[in-house]
Amino acid sequence: MPNRILVFIPAYNCENQIGRVFAKINQRVQALIEEVVVIDNRSADGTVAAAIKAAASLDTKVTILRNKQNYNLGGSIKRAFLYAIEHQYDYMITLHGDDQADIRDMLIPLTVGEHHRHDLVIGARFHPQSKLEGYSLVRRLGNRTLNVVCSIINRRNVHDLIAGLNCFKMEFFRDEFFIRFPDNLTFDAHVLLYAFHRGAGVHYIPVTWREEDQVSNAKVFRQAFIILKLFARYLVNRGRVFSGNLSGRAEGFTYESEVVYKNY
Repeated sequence: MPNRILVFIPAYNCENQIGRVFAKINQRVQALIEEVVVIDNRSADGTVAAAIKAAASLDTKVTILRNKQNYNLGGSIKRAFLYAIEHQYDYMITLHGDDQADIRDMLIPLTVGEHHRHDLVIGARFHPQSKLEGYSLVRRLGNRTLNVVCSIINRRNVHDLIAGLNCFKMEFFRDEFFIRFPDNLTFDAHVLLYAFHRGAGVHYIPVTWREEDQVSNAKVFRQAFIILKLFARYLVNRGRVFSGNLSGRAEGFTYESEVVYKNY
């Protein structure tokens, strides 16, 4: 069964965390993957330099790209999907560069083949077996509320709306439906709802999630309100939610980046 796996790390102003993210990509993880791609979204700090330094510790292929402009998180994920499609990867793991998630939590699912059986394997902060460290009460309540609402409208248990550690089967993404979605922080919610709408296989796994010195870009209440409005539109007419160009960019817009480092 095809098993070429790309690890994608979106990075923005995470100079202090990116080295820790690389340190957790140990030999067991590297034995399962083919390449690590960091996409820097025009960081204002030393994220790129820190990533280049950390890349020297890996035996696997590492590519570091810098976006031509800040595309927001959703735009960086689009760029990564396009990279994975272009290079014919079978799976793409997303691992956020702020060190809240731990890629080693994906070891067992990959070893037992969960990624073969499902289109989306999602590391869920609110899985019954997950561990949250330093996660604020406000964030817990806000995210759990969104999960409950999403569970009700989709008639299934939803443990998360996609966070910082996931594995995507690229076969599901090859028609590039995601290009139409917003570039902002609701991108993941659009992808998840689209997967439910299309009847894709979605599987949740437990993770250890921690907040220590990270700086979140999410405005909790504003973000929750935007996602609740998305849920309402999806409930009324889910097909219409995914029609048209929601990205806010002109048709045919290209998410361009430049290579700043390769170790091969």
